[in-house]
Amino acid sequence: MAIVKPFMGVRYNLEKVLLKQVIAPPYDVISDEMKETLKGRCAANVVRLDLPDGDGDAKYQNAAQLYENWKKDGTLLRDKEQGYYLYEQIYSFGGKEYVRTGFIGLLKLEELGKGSVFPHEKTLSGPKKDRFELMKACQTNFSQIFGLYMDKENKLSSAFTNAKKNMPVASAVDDESVKNTIWQITDTKVIEEIESFMKDKAIYIADGHHRYETALDYKKLKREHNGDLEGNVKPYDFVMMMFVNFYDEGLKIFPTHRVVEVPKDFILESFLAKVEKNYEIQELASYEAADKFLNTKGTARNFAVFTGEKFIGLTLRDEVLETLHPIYRKVDTYLVQETLIKPGTGISDEQILRKEGIYFLQTMEQIKALMAKKPALAFMMKGVDIEIVREISESGLVMPQKSTYFYPKLQTGLVINDL
Repeated sequence: MAIVKPFMGVRYNLEKVLLKQVIAPPYDVISDEMKETLKGRCAANVVRLDLPDGDGDAKYQNAAQLYENWKKDGTLLRDKEQGYYLYEQIYSFGGKEYVRTGFIGLLKLEELGKGSVFPHEKTLSGPKKDRFELMKACQTNFSQIFGLYMDKENKLSSAFTNAKKNMPVASAVDDESVKNTIWQITDTKVIEEIESFMKDKAIYIADGHHRYETALDYKKLKREHNGDLEGNVKPYDFVMMMFVNFYDEGLKIFPTHRVVEVPKDFILESFLAKVEKNYEIQELASYEAADKFLNTKGTARNFAVFTGEKFIGLTLRDEVLETLHPIYRKVDTYLVQETLIKPGTGISDEQILRKEGIYFLQTMEQIKALMAKKPALAFMMKGVDIEIVREISESGLVMPQKSTYFYPKLQTGLVINDL
């Protein structure tokens, strides 16, 4: 049973800062260059808390001290009423405007896959250690995990529509030209309606697997340290989460292409010879032809390789597909990794996990920029269908890392949860 509850969030004092200058994307998509840009935008940008400066473990204490300073000097203020935070994102894609709506609340933590919370991606020890040390030092959720629930009837829509009639408490357009707006929901009846509605819902983690597992570890640490009895509910039993309906029309998953470094003396024909037992191969005339090859309906097993000069289309052979797990037959990132990248380039599972010689990129511009610096092959695919994410989650299986890129990204700094 999913236990969801409201909270008194900590938010930026908009009389002291401009919201657009202090919000930031999720920590795991921020490059070193982007971090410096965000820091230069405003001395109070949230990136200074979520990706703190400093050497070794000292950086986590730096974040904790800075967070306390901002609360003391009024840069950050705690809301006086408990509530949920309705979060709307308006963006354009393919020439059409979309609206994605969800709400931020607290979810009671439970072991993944053993109750009502389901993962779909592998996690890595490095990011979990980093997030754990930050959570220990600051005792705070600076960013919300992204969770999905199923509501085909869209039963919460009227509550959301009514909330939007009120004045928003914050709004800002981010660097991707996405308009991010939040409203505080404090009406007792609406709060009870949301809490009751969510009780029988499964929650599927879209983004934030590392942060969720970190929250579980932090909860265990605190309960053991404090000698908490079973049944004693504590703030660290919960984690901040953004809840979005699976069927929200504004929910988009973009593909995450793989770019693998190759040696300077790389021979394309040798690569193709290694993979032709798994794939039917054809040359494609252009990027547009490759995009059509990938996305034409009924082409679930089509992938494209970009060499830096030309595009090659590959279609997985039926006899290879039939040897794989029925669910993994539907997961492009798994098919590409196991039947194309590994046999074709020789890269190992360990190298992929360490992101050693492999890059995860979303756009052709990013791919070309990288390939201008080093010899590489780009493995291109289409985005994952949302129903496959649900099916993988419920099966107890996981996708390869960076299988999904939910767009738009949730902004960090709109609301913070103290533990």
